[in-house]
Amino acid sequence: MHFRNSLSGILLSLSAITASAGELQVLFTDNDGNPIKDAVIEIINPQFEIPPDWDYTGVMDQVDEEFVNNVLIVVAGSHVSFPNSDDIQHHVYSFSDNNTFELPLYAGNTADPVLFPEPGVTVVGCNIHDWMLGYIYVGKSHMMARSDDYGVSTIRNLEPGEYTFTVWHERARRNEQSSEHVVTVQASGTTVHPIQLNPGRDRRIRRAPTGSGSAY
Repeated sequence: MHFRNSLSGILLSLSAITASAGELQVLFTDNDGNPIKDAVIEIINPQFEIPPDWDYTGVMDQVDEEFVNNVLIVVAGSHVSFPNSDDIQHHVYSFSDNNTFELPLYAGNTADPVLFPEPGVTVVGCNIHDWMLGYIYVGKSHMMARSDDYGVSTIRNLEPGEYTFTVWHERARRNEQSSEHVVTVQASGTTVHPIQLNPGRDRRIRRAPTGSGSAY
């Protein structure tokens, strides 16, 4: 009988926690109402403690001479691997101030993971294939999300209250880049916050013709 009462109490507590947990969805669109993919949000206030079991790793693969998952979000202090799944060599590097690194010509999984200790956006390229372009958003917090094909970025299990978050997108204009937004999350259900961005031109260099037979 005592065990049954204890179990009932636990279930009631879990129900109360679930009922008080809200969800934030930020919907990104352009001027024409089209969804914007790969926009990143990060909650900066209040600050959250990173879980002790957080996975401080990330992967940015290379397939068909392109970075796969070319917008990656990781927490500062993470190690990111750059496997090369092509049958040619790549030379991955970044000159970004927050995290500079270089992985000379390599194939397969021979390159060591790279440490990303500083928050900010790291632009990644290939010294051989100029059109390859990737972005690693290094956050101070784990409370981040990237918008999907429908332009929706979601952060779950938020207590009700006011939150401040930043926005980043690779093609966002200067006044939109790292802009701050305030939203009030309800006690339950989904709080939707629409944001309209005005993307600039694509910064990538036009891809070179294939079929050259080169080993890199």
